[in-house]
Amino acid sequence: MLTKFIGISGVKKSGKTTTIEELVPKLIAKGYKVGTVKIAFKDVSIDVNSEHYDVIRHRKAKPDKTLFKSSIDTTIFINSDLTLRESLRDFGKELDIVLLEGFKENLVGFPQIVLLKEKEQESEVTDDYTVALSSIPEFGLKSSDKRFVSFENLMEIAVEKSMPLFPELDCKHCGYDDCNSLIKEIIIGKKQVSDCYVLETEISDLLLHVNNKIVPSNPFVRTILKKVIIAVLQSIKIEEDDFSEIDIKILLDKKEREAMK
Repeated sequence: MLTKFIGISGVKKSGKTTTIEELVPKLIAKGYKVGTVKIAFKDVSIDVNSEHYDVIRHRKAKPDKTLFKSSIDTTIFINSDLTLRESLRDFGKELDIVLLEGFKENLVGFPQIVLLKEKEQESEVTDDYTVALSSIPEFGLKSSDKRFVSFENLMEIAVEKSMPLFPELDCKHCGYDDCNSLIKEIIIGKKQVSDCYVLETEISDLLLHVNNKIVPSNPFVRTILKKVIIAVLQSIKIEEDDFSEIDIKILLDKKEREAMK
């Protein structure tokens, strides 16, 4: 099953973190493997406290990664400016659902549960990616918006409305010019996640990656590639008795790269 993502958005101090604190244990109790993501609203760098200043010095040397290990935590710093989706692709592996906390402008392209802090705030805080509205008990707000859901029922919405990470290839196989256009149609119920050709490929029995991006392939191409690879493995008679997964990595030299342009 593909990891699914959903945003928790709203204005400052609207209860985004409180909502995540409420949802995580409920989701875990239902058997889901859960991840959480906090997206900063300004340029900040998170480091361990000054007692472990050596970690900051490590990072300033600009290695690709820095790992900090204490008796209670393991923290990995990836010392590069990855996009949100690049970060989430690796982070989400082996998780069922990931909750993203941020402002709506940071969560473009993700379905979002939006939290109200004041009355008649709906038009200010919602957009085409809003799948539900709610309010934490502290504010006790209600809304006539048909998307409004009581705070107690948000877990069901998080599960139902979360979506896999779309590829941002804008390949147009779905009939839309870009992935976000399809996502908006899914949110209003006119399309389904399965209408994404790439995601359908991703849950198939053969995946083709180029430079860590999935390349869409139709069932005929996947079947041919799979049969050829299996035939090659059978011909060389490797010792493994049971095959469940096969990975192939092809490195191209300069001349081969030029030929593919």
